[in-house]
Amino acid sequence: MKTLRTVLIASLAALIAACGGGTGGTGVTGTPAVSIGVMTKGSVIVNGVHFEDNTAQITIDDTPKLPADLQSGMVVKVRGQINDDQVTGTAQQVKAISEVRGTVQTHNSAAIPPTFTVVGQTVFVDDLTVFANFSTPTPSPAAAVSELVDASTPVEVHGLRDASGNIRASRVENLTLNPPLPDELRGTVASLLTTTFTLQNGTANVSVTYTAGMISPVGATLTNGALVEVHGAFSVGTFAATRVDVEAAEDTQFQHVTGEEFEIEGQITGCGNADPCSSFLVANQAVQTNTSTRFENGAAADIADNVGVEAEGHQFTGTTLIAEKITFKRTRVILNGIATVTGSIPGTGTLQVLGKTVQTNSLTQFDASGGVITTGERVEVRGFTDSSGIIVAERVDDSPSGGNKDAVQARVTAKAGNVLTLLVGTTTINADLTNATQFSDTNEQPIPTLTAFLAAVTPAPAPGGTLVKVKGTFSAGTIAVEEAELEN
Repeated sequence: MKTLRTVLIASLAALIAACGGGTGGTGVTGTPAVSIGVMTKGSVIVNGVHFEDNTAQITIDDTPKLPADLQSGMVVKVRGQINDDQVTGTAQQVKAISEVRGTVQTHNSAAIPPTFTVVGQTVFVDDLTVFANFSTPTPSPAAAVSELVDASTPVEVHGLRDASGNIRASRVENLTLNPPLPDELRGTVASLLTTTFTLQNGTANVSVTYTAGMISPVGATLTNGALVEVHGAFSVGTFAATRVDVEAAEDTQFQHVTGEEFEIEGQITGCGNADPCSSFLVANQAVQTNTSTRFENGAAADIADNVGVEAEGHQFTGTTLIAEKITFKRTRVILNGIATVTGSIPGTGTLQVLGKTVQTNSLTQFDASGGVITTGERVEVRGFTDSSGIIVAERVDDSPSGGNKDAVQARVTAKAGNVLTLLVGTTTINADLTNATQFSDTNEQPIPTLTAFLAAVTPAPAPGGTLVKVKGTFSAGTIAVEEAELEN
């Protein structure tokens, strides 16, 4: 098998042209693929596929590396082959891409979520962030940020940009014990002049000085709108570049080829107030959904700015990926009901909906007609449950659609007769479907009977089984369901 993979790597270009997405060589079936996203070690697990990397060409910081140098939380680009089982594959080329490297400017470990700035970029950390070279192997986000020393601690950050250009960190490495490394920053070129340009990431603009001889690779052209990585030294708002890498020219091997699979992970941007949103960006890649798109861990209605997803497909229209599947990186939770507020929301107060405490934070988007959420008004909370069971609100709307019906979207942990047990945070809500009259499938097509709907629901222990959405009237821990939908 090792010899076969060696042959595959040596003849990658020929394979793509010859197989067109059918086979990967004698005795091996699968699809050539490019996958971009946050990896988990073992060998390289990205976007749900376990890529074997023992014969892959690996680069980190544009330097050849070994498989052991790839670590959990790194954002990587992978070219390889996905087997027919869609969960295993072979990596042929892997490139790790950090978002920023430099000295911490400010930090706030008390913020929710904790945050710091580096090279003019705002970085948020959470329960999914991997921390490397801190005083404890697995510090909490707050403990890790509290170790950072302003104007002193060097860090390297991997992560995904949100709609405001902030970095949602997937990995933060403390470089205090490393040899001094040049500062780095990825972003989009604007206001291009002969020796200067602005590097844009949302509202985080950095002035860059450069010369034409610094542009890499040789023959690449610097243009407004180009995604680049600059290397050099950052000081007082200006980045003095020693090298400017043009990503499109440098990473041609990771561009989509007709017939192969393309997968990309990122925070959704470009939706704005569109509801529903079917055309958006994922990590700067244009994505389009349609009636054939499948959704996992959520539904089409969950598409919104700053929601983390993986978009997957084979076909492009121009430069737009036509999504065959959208996978939400965290299972989507919806609570629609009467709010109970202690203190002030937005603010440091406490919000409860349908008896469940919801955490709002500095990243929560509020659509509050009076500017604040008040006790007694109907609200809709959209968000997720983090690894500790906290319900985290990404959006709170006090003018939700659906009239006066209460609603819950969550995974099923148990099924007894006509009652489903829905996991919401660390506790549950019962959904009694006895008197429900409307049932629908994941494509919003009618399911004729309660029996047929229940047959399509598979319960499982936490984090749960089938994702469902129910609407009705909530009282004392149970929602008397009128409408029920399968969400994936």
